[in-house]
Amino acid sequence: MRSERTLRFAVLGAAGFAEEAHIPGLNAHPQAEVVALYSGDLERARAMAARTSVPEATDDLDALMRRPDIDAVTVVSANDRHRPYTMAALANGKHVLCDKPMALDANEAGEMTRAAESAGVVHQIAFTFRYTYCMEELRRRVASGAIGEPHYVEVHNEVLSRGALEPRDATWRDDASRHGVGHLGEMGVHFIDTINYLCGPAKGFIAEVAAVTVALGRQVRDAGGSRAVDTLDLSSFLVRTEGGLQGQVLASRVTPPPVSYGIIHAGERQRGHMGYVIVTGDRGALMATFTRGEVEALQETAPGGHWEPVALPPEAADGTPHGVARMMRQFVDNVLAGKSDGDRDATFVDGYRSQSAVDAVMRAGQSRRWEPVATALD
Repeated sequence: MRSERTLRFAVLGAAGFAEEAHIPGLNAHPQAEVVALYSGDLERARAMAARTSVPEATDDLDALMRRPDIDAVTVVSANDRHRPYTMAALANGKHVLCDKPMALDANEAGEMTRAAESAGVVHQIAFTFRYTYCMEELRRRVASGAIGEPHYVEVHNEVLSRGALEPRDATWRDDASRHGVGHLGEMGVHFIDTINYLCGPAKGFIAEVAAVTVALGRQVRDAGGSRAVDTLDLSSFLVRTEGGLQGQVLASRVTPPPVSYGIIHAGERQRGHMGYVIVTGDRGALMATFTRGEVEALQETAPGGHWEPVALPPEAADGTPHGVARMMRQFVDNVLAGKSDGDRDATFVDGYRSQSAVDAVMRAGQSRRWEPVATALD
Protein backbone atom coordinates (compact mmCIF):
# COMPACT_ATOMS: atom_id res chain seq x y z
CA MET A 1 0.00 0.00 0.00
CA ARG A 2 1.41 3.41 -0.97
CA SER A 3 2.46 5.73 1.83
CA GLU A 4 0.67 9.07 1.95
CA ARG A 5 3.72 10.95 3.24
CA THR A 6 5.37 13.68 1.19
CA LEU A 7 8.87 12.87 -0.06
CA ARG A 8 11.51 15.59 0.13
CA PHE A 9 13.88 15.93 -2.83
CA ALA A 10 17.11 17.78 -3.49
CA VAL A 11 18.10 18.62 -7.07
CA LEU A 12 21.86 18.46 -7.57
CA GLY A 13 22.93 20.81 -10.34
CA ALA A 14 21.48 24.12 -11.54
CA ALA A 15 21.56 23.24 -15.23
CA GLY A 16 18.78 24.48 -17.47
CA PHE A 17 17.10 21.06 -17.49
CA ALA A 18 16.75 21.26 -13.70
CA GLU A 19 14.51 24.29 -14.15
CA GLU A 20 12.80 23.00 -17.27
CA ALA A 21 12.05 19.45 -16.16
CA HIS A 22 13.35 18.13 -12.84
CA ILE A 23 12.00 20.74 -10.43
CA PRO A 24 8.53 21.14 -12.00
CA GLY A 25 8.31 17.42 -12.70
CA LEU A 26 8.92 16.48 -9.08
CA ASN A 27 6.75 19.25 -7.66
CA ALA A 28 3.86 18.17 -9.90
CA HIS A 29 3.59 14.90 -7.96
CA PRO A 30 1.14 15.20 -5.04
CA GLN A 31 3.55 13.37 -2.73
CA ALA A 32 6.80 15.12 -3.65
CA GLU A 33 8.43 18.44 -2.84
CA VAL A 34 11.76 19.89 -3.98
CA VAL A 35 13.18 21.47 -0.85
CA ALA A 36 16.76 22.24 -1.90
CA LEU A 37 18.81 23.06 -4.98
CA TYR A 38 22.58 22.49 -4.99
CA SER A 39 25.23 23.97 -7.25
CA GLY A 40 28.90 24.76 -6.94
CA ASP A 41 27.86 28.19 -8.21
CA LEU A 42 25.83 29.46 -5.27
CA GLU A 43 24.54 32.60 -6.99
CA ARG A 44 23.28 30.53 -9.92
CA ALA A 45 21.53 28.17 -7.51
CA ARG A 46 19.95 31.04 -5.59
CA ALA A 47 18.65 32.67 -8.76
CA MET A 48 17.13 29.42 -10.02
CA ALA A 49 15.65 28.59 -6.61
CA ALA A 50 13.98 32.01 -6.53
CA ARG A 51 12.51 31.51 -10.01
CA THR A 52 11.20 28.04 -9.21
CA SER A 53 10.09 28.62 -5.58
CA VAL A 54 12.56 26.10 -4.17
CA PRO A 55 12.96 27.15 -0.52
CA GLU A 56 16.72 26.59 -0.20
CA ALA A 57 19.85 26.94 -2.33
CA THR A 58 23.26 25.71 -1.21
CA ASP A 59 26.81 25.05 -2.36
CA ASP A 60 27.56 22.64 0.53
CA LEU A 61 26.91 19.19 -0.93
CA ASP A 62 28.19 17.20 2.04
CA ALA A 63 25.99 19.03 4.53
CA LEU A 64 22.96 18.69 2.26
CA MET A 65 23.48 14.95 1.83
CA ARG A 66 23.86 14.39 5.57
CA ARG A 67 20.41 15.84 6.24
CA PRO A 68 18.02 13.07 7.33
CA ASP A 69 15.00 14.95 5.96
CA ILE A 70 16.21 14.57 2.35
CA ASP A 71 14.74 11.34 0.95
CA ALA A 72 16.04 11.37 -2.61
CA VAL A 73 17.98 13.37 -5.18
CA THR A 74 18.10 13.96 -8.89
CA VAL A 75 21.44 14.63 -10.56
CA VAL A 76 21.25 17.11 -13.45
CA SER A 77 24.67 18.61 -14.00
CA ALA A 78 27.76 18.60 -16.21
CA ASN A 79 28.63 14.98 -17.00
CA ASP A 80 31.84 14.95 -14.95
CA ARG A 81 29.75 15.72 -11.84
CA HIS A 82 27.42 12.72 -12.19
CA ARG A 83 29.71 10.31 -10.37
CA PRO A 84 30.73 12.52 -7.39
CA TYR A 85 27.20 13.81 -6.81
CA THR A 86 25.71 10.33 -7.05
CA MET A 87 28.33 8.76 -4.79
CA ALA A 88 27.77 11.48 -2.15
CA ALA A 89 24.03 10.77 -2.23
CA LEU A 90 24.44 6.99 -2.08
CA ALA A 91 26.89 7.24 0.84
CA ASN A 92 24.05 8.85 2.78
CA GLY A 93 21.34 6.40 1.72
CA LYS A 94 19.49 8.66 -0.73
CA HIS A 95 17.52 7.35 -3.69
CA VAL A 96 18.99 8.66 -6.96
CA LEU A 97 17.77 9.59 -10.43
CA CYS A 98 20.90 10.39 -12.48
CA ASP A 99 20.87 12.12 -15.83
CA LYS A 100 22.49 10.47 -18.83
CA PRO A 101 25.20 9.68 -19.76
CA MET A 102 25.60 7.95 -16.42
CA ALA A 103 29.33 8.68 -16.18
CA LEU A 104 32.46 9.49 -18.17
CA ASP A 105 33.31 5.81 -18.66
CA ALA A 106 32.21 2.30 -17.72
CA ASN A 107 34.58 2.09 -14.75
CA GLU A 108 32.82 5.03 -13.13
CA ALA A 109 29.41 3.62 -14.05
CA GLY A 110 30.33 0.26 -12.52
CA GLU A 111 31.45 1.92 -9.28
CA MET A 112 28.19 3.85 -9.08
CA THR A 113 26.12 0.72 -9.78
CA ARG A 114 27.85 -1.33 -7.09
CA ALA A 115 27.42 1.50 -4.58
CA ALA A 116 23.70 1.86 -5.42
CA GLU A 117 23.01 -1.85 -5.07
CA SER A 118 24.96 -1.97 -1.82
CA ALA A 119 22.97 0.97 -0.46
CA GLY A 120 19.69 -0.80 -1.26
CA VAL A 121 18.06 2.34 -2.67
CA VAL A 122 16.07 3.08 -5.82
CA HIS A 123 18.52 3.95 -8.61
CA GLN A 124 17.39 5.16 -12.00
CA ILE A 125 18.91 6.65 -15.17
CA ALA A 126 17.04 9.40 -17.06
CA PHE A 127 16.50 7.61 -20.37
CA THR A 128 13.46 9.70 -21.27
CA PHE A 129 12.45 7.89 -24.46
CA ARG A 130 11.37 4.87 -22.41
CA TYR A 131 8.49 6.99 -21.09
CA THR A 132 6.93 7.88 -24.44
CA TYR A 133 3.82 6.04 -25.56
CA CYS A 134 5.26 5.13 -28.96
CA MET A 135 8.28 3.36 -27.46
CA GLU A 136 6.16 1.54 -24.90
CA GLU A 137 3.85 0.23 -27.60
CA LEU A 138 6.71 -0.65 -29.96
CA ARG A 139 8.37 -2.68 -27.21
CA ARG A 140 5.11 -4.46 -26.37
CA ARG A 141 4.56 -5.40 -30.01
CA VAL A 142 8.10 -6.68 -30.53
CA ALA A 143 7.87 -8.79 -27.36
CA SER A 144 4.46 -10.19 -28.39
CA GLY A 145 5.76 -11.34 -31.78
CA ALA A 146 3.71 -8.86 -33.81
CA ILE A 147 6.51 -8.52 -36.40
CA GLY A 148 7.69 -12.11 -36.06
CA GLU A 149 11.35 -12.85 -35.34
CA PRO A 150 13.29 -9.53 -35.22
CA HIS A 151 16.38 -9.58 -37.42
CA TYR A 152 17.42 -5.91 -37.75
CA VAL A 153 17.20 -2.64 -35.84
CA GLU A 154 18.22 0.78 -37.10
CA VAL A 155 18.43 4.19 -35.45
CA HIS A 156 18.78 7.47 -37.33
CA ASN A 157 19.57 10.80 -35.63
CA GLU A 158 21.06 13.73 -37.55
CA VAL A 159 21.14 17.48 -37.08
CA LEU A 160 23.32 20.00 -38.89
CA SER A 161 23.77 22.19 -35.83
CA ARG A 162 24.75 25.84 -36.23
CA GLY A 163 26.31 25.66 -32.79
CA ALA A 164 28.48 22.75 -33.87
CA LEU A 165 29.82 24.46 -37.00
CA GLU A 166 29.78 28.25 -36.60
CA PRO A 167 32.24 30.31 -34.48
CA ARG A 168 30.97 30.72 -30.93
CA ASP A 169 32.01 30.92 -27.29
CA ALA A 170 33.20 27.72 -25.60
CA THR A 171 31.01 25.82 -23.14
CA TRP A 172 31.61 22.80 -20.92
CA ARG A 173 30.15 20.65 -23.70
CA ASP A 174 33.25 21.35 -25.81
CA ASP A 175 35.58 19.86 -23.19
CA ALA A 176 35.97 16.07 -23.15
CA SER A 177 37.15 16.13 -19.52
CA ARG A 178 33.70 17.46 -18.55
CA HIS A 179 31.37 16.32 -21.34
CA GLY A 180 32.96 12.98 -22.14
CA VAL A 181 32.33 11.75 -25.68
CA GLY A 182 30.17 14.57 -27.04
CA HIS A 183 27.15 13.68 -29.16
CA LEU A 184 27.70 9.97 -28.59
CA GLY A 185 27.19 10.53 -24.87
CA GLU A 186 24.52 13.17 -25.31
CA MET A 187 22.27 11.27 -27.74
CA GLY A 188 23.99 8.03 -28.77
CA VAL A 189 23.71 6.63 -25.26
CA HIS A 190 19.91 7.10 -25.51
CA PHE A 191 19.84 5.07 -28.73
CA ILE A 192 21.94 2.27 -27.25
CA ASP A 193 19.51 2.04 -24.34
CA THR A 194 16.56 2.14 -26.74
CA ILE A 195 17.84 -0.91 -28.61
CA ASN A 196 18.39 -2.74 -25.32
CA TYR A 197 14.93 -1.69 -24.08
CA LEU A 198 13.02 -2.54 -27.25
CA CYS A 199 14.83 -5.70 -28.29
CA GLY A 200 16.45 -7.02 -25.11
CA PRO A 201 13.50 -9.20 -24.04
CA ALA A 202 13.47 -10.96 -27.44
CA LYS A 203 17.07 -10.81 -28.63
CA GLY A 204 19.31 -9.87 -25.69
CA PHE A 205 21.44 -6.79 -25.08
CA ILE A 206 24.06 -5.24 -27.35
CA ALA A 207 27.17 -7.41 -27.02
CA GLU A 208 29.56 -6.03 -29.65
CA VAL A 209 30.00 -3.03 -31.91
CA ALA A 210 31.99 -1.81 -34.91
CA ALA A 211 32.23 1.93 -35.50
CA VAL A 212 33.28 5.02 -37.39
CA THR A 213 33.70 8.10 -35.18
CA VAL A 214 34.26 11.71 -36.26
CA ALA A 215 35.46 14.79 -34.38
CA LEU A 216 35.85 17.84 -36.60
CA GLY A 217 38.54 19.53 -34.49
CA ARG A 218 36.98 22.97 -34.91
CA GLN A 219 37.86 26.00 -32.77
CA VAL A 220 35.73 27.84 -30.19
CA ARG A 221 36.40 31.10 -28.38
CA ASP A 222 37.49 31.11 -24.74
CA ALA A 223 39.27 33.43 -22.33
CA GLY A 224 42.64 32.51 -23.83
CA GLY A 225 41.54 33.34 -27.37
CA SER A 226 40.47 30.01 -28.85
CA ARG A 227 40.84 26.27 -28.36
CA ALA A 228 39.98 23.07 -30.15
CA VAL A 229 36.76 21.20 -29.44
CA ASP A 230 37.74 17.67 -28.36
CA THR A 231 34.29 16.10 -28.01
CA LEU A 232 32.85 13.72 -30.63
CA ASP A 233 30.54 15.06 -33.35
CA LEU A 234 29.42 11.90 -35.16
CA SER A 235 29.30 8.17 -34.54
CA SER A 236 28.08 5.54 -36.97
CA PHE A 237 28.16 2.01 -35.62
CA LEU A 238 26.98 -1.52 -36.21
CA VAL A 239 25.65 -3.61 -33.34
CA ARG A 240 25.09 -7.29 -32.55
CA THR A 241 23.07 -8.45 -29.56
CA GLU A 242 23.50 -11.54 -27.41
CA GLY A 243 20.67 -13.21 -29.33
CA GLY A 244 22.06 -12.46 -32.78
CA LEU A 245 20.01 -9.39 -33.69
CA GLN A 246 22.05 -7.03 -35.86
CA GLY A 247 21.61 -3.32 -36.48
CA GLN A 248 23.07 0.12 -37.05
CA VAL A 249 23.04 3.54 -35.37
CA LEU A 250 23.85 6.96 -36.81
CA ALA A 251 24.13 9.78 -34.27
CA SER A 252 25.39 13.09 -35.66
CA ARG A 253 25.31 16.80 -34.88
CA VAL A 254 27.20 17.79 -38.04
CA THR A 255 25.17 16.27 -40.92
CA PRO A 256 21.67 17.19 -42.13
CA PRO A 257 18.66 14.91 -41.68
CA PRO A 258 16.59 13.75 -44.64
CA VAL A 259 13.78 16.09 -45.73
CA SER A 260 11.38 13.51 -44.37
CA TYR A 261 12.03 10.77 -41.84
CA GLY A 262 9.02 8.88 -43.21
CA ILE A 263 7.02 10.07 -40.21
CA ILE A 264 7.04 13.84 -40.49
CA HIS A 265 6.49 15.04 -44.05
CA ALA A 266 8.23 17.86 -45.89
CA GLY A 267 7.02 21.25 -44.69
CA GLU A 268 5.67 20.07 -41.34
CA ARG A 269 7.10 21.52 -38.17
CA GLN A 270 9.63 19.12 -36.64
CA ARG A 271 9.64 20.50 -33.09
CA GLY A 272 10.95 17.94 -30.67
CA HIS A 273 11.67 15.37 -33.36
CA MET A 274 15.07 13.72 -32.88
CA GLY A 275 15.01 10.89 -35.40
CA TYR A 276 13.56 7.41 -35.55
CA VAL A 277 14.05 3.74 -34.73
CA ILE A 278 12.91 0.85 -36.95
CA VAL A 279 12.72 -2.77 -35.78
CA THR A 280 12.23 -5.27 -38.62
CA GLY A 281 11.15 -8.89 -38.32
CA ASP A 282 10.17 -11.66 -40.72
CA ARG A 283 6.49 -10.60 -40.58
CA GLY A 284 6.84 -6.82 -40.79
CA ALA A 285 8.38 -3.74 -39.20
CA LEU A 286 7.64 -0.98 -36.68
CA MET A 287 8.96 2.60 -36.70
CA ALA A 288 8.78 5.15 -33.87
CA THR A 289 9.96 8.71 -33.32
CA PHE A 290 12.52 9.87 -30.80
CA THR A 291 10.87 12.70 -28.90
CA ARG A 292 10.34 13.85 -25.34
CA GLY A 293 6.65 13.42 -26.10
CA GLU A 294 5.83 16.45 -28.24
CA VAL A 295 5.47 14.73 -31.62
CA GLU A 296 5.06 11.00 -31.04
CA ALA A 297 4.32 8.67 -33.89
CA LEU A 298 4.33 4.89 -34.34
CA GLN A 299 3.88 3.19 -37.72
CA GLU A 300 3.80 -0.38 -38.95
CA THR A 301 4.22 -2.13 -42.26
CA ALA A 302 3.88 -5.67 -43.56
CA PRO A 303 6.10 -7.15 -46.29
CA GLY A 304 5.25 -5.42 -49.56
CA GLY A 305 2.95 -2.95 -47.81
CA HIS A 306 3.02 0.74 -46.88
CA TRP A 307 3.66 2.46 -43.59
CA GLU A 308 0.40 2.83 -41.66
CA PRO A 309 -0.11 4.75 -38.40
CA VAL A 310 -0.64 2.86 -35.15
CA ALA A 311 -3.13 4.43 -32.75
CA LEU A 312 -1.64 5.89 -29.57
CA PRO A 313 -3.31 7.53 -26.56
CA PRO A 314 -4.50 11.12 -27.19
CA GLU A 315 -1.77 12.42 -24.88
CA ALA A 316 0.84 11.31 -27.42
CA ALA A 317 -0.22 14.19 -29.67
CA ASP A 318 -0.76 16.94 -27.08
CA GLY A 319 2.41 18.85 -28.04
CA THR A 320 3.97 18.71 -24.58
CA PRO A 321 7.12 16.82 -23.42
CA HIS A 322 5.06 14.40 -21.36
CA GLY A 323 7.77 11.73 -21.56
CA VAL A 324 9.85 13.83 -19.15
CA ALA A 325 6.90 14.42 -16.83
CA ARG A 326 6.06 10.70 -16.79
CA MET A 327 9.69 9.84 -16.00
CA MET A 328 9.81 12.23 -13.05
CA ARG A 329 6.45 11.01 -11.75
CA GLN A 330 7.62 7.40 -12.07
CA PHE A 331 10.75 8.11 -10.03
CA VAL A 332 8.63 9.48 -7.18
CA ASP A 333 6.33 6.45 -7.37
CA ASN A 334 9.35 4.14 -7.31
CA VAL A 335 10.76 5.80 -4.20
CA LEU A 336 7.36 5.50 -2.51
CA ALA A 337 7.23 1.81 -3.47
CA GLY A 338 10.88 1.19 -2.58
CA LYS A 339 11.65 -0.40 -5.98
CA SER A 340 11.77 0.34 -9.70
CA ASP A 341 9.37 -0.94 -12.34
CA GLY A 342 11.52 -3.64 -13.92
CA ASP A 343 9.53 -3.58 -17.16
CA ARG A 344 10.01 0.12 -17.87
CA ASP A 345 12.63 1.86 -15.76
CA ALA A 346 16.32 2.09 -16.56
CA THR A 347 18.29 1.25 -13.44
CA PHE A 348 21.99 1.88 -12.92
CA VAL A 349 22.57 -1.60 -14.37
CA ASP A 350 21.03 -0.39 -17.63
CA GLY A 351 23.14 2.75 -17.42
CA TYR A 352 26.25 0.61 -17.01
CA ARG A 353 25.34 -1.46 -20.08
CA SER A 354 24.88 1.66 -22.15
CA GLN A 355 28.10 3.23 -20.89
CA SER A 356 29.96 0.02 -21.70
CA ALA A 357 28.63 0.21 -25.27
CA VAL A 358 29.70 3.87 -25.54
CA ASP A 359 33.22 2.91 -24.46
CA ALA A 360 33.24 0.09 -27.01
CA VAL A 361 32.17 2.47 -29.81
CA MET A 362 35.08 4.74 -28.94
CA ARG A 363 37.49 1.78 -28.97
CA ALA A 364 36.06 0.48 -32.25
CA GLY A 365 36.46 3.87 -33.89
CA GLN A 366 40.19 3.60 -33.24
CA SER A 367 40.78 -0.15 -33.67
CA ARG A 368 38.57 -0.59 -36.78
CA ARG A 369 37.54 -3.95 -35.32
CA TRP A 370 34.47 -5.36 -33.61
CA GLU A 371 34.75 -4.58 -29.91
CA PRO A 372 32.98 -6.43 -27.05
CA VAL A 373 30.38 -4.79 -24.79
CA ALA A 374 29.74 -5.80 -21.17
CA THR A 375 26.07 -6.80 -20.84
CA ALA A 376 26.17 -7.33 -17.07
CA LEU A 377 28.16 -5.99 -14.14
CA ASP A 378 30.99 -8.33 -13.11
